[in-house]
Amino acid sequence: MRGEVTEQLQEQFEQWLAKSPRHRQAYNRYSRVIAQAEILKSSGQTSEAATAKLVTYPSRRWMMFGAAAAAVILFAITISAGGTPIPGSGVVLSAHAAEPLVTERGEIRSFKLEDGSTATLDSDTRIEVSISSDTRYVRVAQGRARVKVVNDVRPFRLAAGQGIVTTSEGVVDVMISADRQVVVELISGKADLASASRAASAAAAPQSLRTRSALQYGFHDRQIHSTARPSVSSSAEWPSGWAEHSSISLDQLISEANEYAPLPIVVEDPKLAKRDVSGRFKISDTEIFLKRIADLFDLTIHRRPDGIYLRSQ
Repeated sequence: MRGEVTEQLQEQFEQWLAKSPRHRQAYNRYSRVIAQAEILKSSGQTSEAATAKLVTYPSRRWMMFGAAAAAVILFAITISAGGTPIPGSGVVLSAHAAEPLVTERGEIRSFKLEDGSTATLDSDTRIEVSISSDTRYVRVAQGRARVKVVNDVRPFRLAAGQGIVTTSEGVVDVMISADRQVVVELISGKADLASASRAASAAAAPQSLRTRSALQYGFHDRQIHSTARPSVSSSAEWPSGWAEHSSISLDQLISEANEYAPLPIVVEDPKLAKRDVSGRFKISDTEIFLKRIADLFDLTIHRRPDGIYLRSQ
């Protein structure tokens, strides 16, 4: 990390990211360049274990690239972003581009962060992590993540869209849906939700999250006007790949399973798709899930290049 990240720089960076999709694309490209450079410098540290340890590197690592290389990277990002100046120049970017973490479709994976906290990423999820001597910061860029925050004097800030959850210790779920709605749920501990914009934060006090109660807001909302949303009964178990429902329509259950399936699962009979089902299902394992549903409803499984079709016998 080069320099300290002030609240003002943080706010400017959040606004810069939200201003244009091109800014996000440029930032993502920069993240990949830095991540790949770190892999090259520590090629013997790669592991296929389910838990990965993140390391915060000292600021002098940037000197290894040389002033010329740093200038080229910064220039390339600025051009990619349409010539818009990057808030804080290289300071903010270097603070927040250091550790992008991703999962592929169908994958659920946990990462151990440098401060001892744990981030569990659902299928097709990306987060960006920055941990320094005075702050802990995670941005959820897409998908769903559960962060188990360990107690520390440094505040932990968990951002998604224009909202930021702040906690010192607790477990928080953040999900960005396909229609760009952000759902925040406090599993345990204490946390507050506020706007990333200083002006909006000054106009409205942070909202205290309630355990097992979710709040929802628009990803691009400048001011956070969240609405309460009932906690889904299966939400607590998603890191295990299981979903438990006392009653859910078959098409809704299949929609959950499709988040992990390599091809879309389709029920051919619309009436059957509306039938209720209950129980505990391993939705992250497509083959086990298909067999369970086929047995329950006496269905046959037909595989095509465009999907997996369930048909009545």
